[in-house]
Amino acid sequence: MASPGDQPIPSCHVVVMAYPGHGNINPMLSLCTAVAERSSDVLITMVLTEEWLGLLAAVKKPPNVNFAAIPNVLPPEKVRGEDFNAFIVAVMTKMEAPFERLLDSGELPPPDFIIGDALLFWVHKVAGRRNIPSAHVWTMSASVYTVYYHFDLLVQNGHYPVDLPVNGEAVVDYIAGLSPVRVADLSLLIRDQEAMPKILQILPNDSNAKHLIFTSFYEPESRVFEALKQKSSMSIYNIGPATEYSKLRDIKMSSAAADDTNSYLRWLDLQPPSSVLYISLGSYLHIAAAQMDEIAAGLQGSGVRFLWVVRREASRLQEMSGDKGLVVGWCDQVRVLCHPSVGGFLSHCGWNSTKEAVLAGVPVLTFPINMDQLPNAKAIVEDWRIGWRVLEREYDEKILKKRDEISEIVKKFMDLENPERKEISKNVRELQKICEREFEDGQSHQTNVDHLVRSIKTCCTLKS
Repeated sequence: MASPGDQPIPSCHVVVMAYPGHGNINPMLSLCTAVAERSSDVLITMVLTEEWLGLLAAVKKPPNVNFAAIPNVLPPEKVRGEDFNAFIVAVMTKMEAPFERLLDSGELPPPDFIIGDALLFWVHKVAGRRNIPSAHVWTMSASVYTVYYHFDLLVQNGHYPVDLPVNGEAVVDYIAGLSPVRVADLSLLIRDQEAMPKILQILPNDSNAKHLIFTSFYEPESRVFEALKQKSSMSIYNIGPATEYSKLRDIKMSSAAADDTNSYLRWLDLQPPSSVLYISLGSYLHIAAAQMDEIAAGLQGSGVRFLWVVRREASRLQEMSGDKGLVVGWCDQVRVLCHPSVGGFLSHCGWNSTKEAVLAGVPVLTFPINMDQLPNAKAIVEDWRIGWRVLEREYDEKILKKRDEISEIVKKFMDLENPERKEISKNVRELQKICEREFEDGQSHQTNVDHLVRSIKTCCTLKS
């Protein structure tokens, strides 16, 4: 082991501020890990709320990645879905001051570069006031970003404001690099006429950003990336889901099961190959009890084995679902998707879950709820052809998806001899291989991380 004196002295300190949510923190950690492993002389401090610092206490990270905390100024993570608007307001208005106090406290080395989630517009204001170069991180798909970036074209073509009975079926086919998409399948935020002007002001664009980092795959969205690079003056980097890839690779390469101490993993070990439907509808967005009951009854009626992760009423839903499956309050999703007994994923289509399904080679049943999940579901079903829809539109608590419909589609989806099912299984395996190749030596992940590290170091040098 090298002595402390043998360790490289950091030449650059990067402060990273993540949006406080699973779907944002996980890709931000992936970014920090990728940069830190590529350049050991860059010190990275990832700033979290005290609650998130506790949640990530056991996370393994490179030695040149540290955590720092600001006070808990937000509603607790477990209840944020109950009043999501209040949570967003708190994120936008209550985190800036403690973040700036942390920078002034002397607890951290002076930052040479600041990286912030693209939704945290105030991070870049803080950086600007201090004359510190900064970068935005976009944790949704590049396709969702390019729709915002070309928002003026929606207006020009009469597709904004969105009025579903009038223009919901209209097709957006004029954004460079973007596959044709119905207005009804665009991000739900675009329907919010009150919020959209504010969102457009804070999102990274050519007038307020020099560096934009994506955590997406390159190949499935290559046309979007290349079109953005042609038009935008920003430096664009796409590092991909590096941590998820590394974890999946390590799981697949390991033959040991010594750490399979969780009951759900032992249960999975007992099931036939590709026989289990894994179900997770997100970590915080609320689904009405009536719809959960319909899902439970539909699972029982299907006769399909399942592993279902829910945050509330697990015992009641277990009773309703029957004895073919297991309902748990939490699981290691990547490990579950990698398990040989898992043959399908009923998902809310969050971008992280979508990427993990692709890397694990697992077909998807789409159940989008909010935000970017609707266009992600469209990509899964229409562009990549690796899944089927459970919901034709986003979840609406006033319009229940009935148990008989759920039972029928689950039964058909998990029938491995079904020709349509065979087709999506073949497609997802092909897409899995394409995306895995991005992490090989000299491919897009490595070259993008190298370019990003060079840009950070150049900014550090210029600043000093």
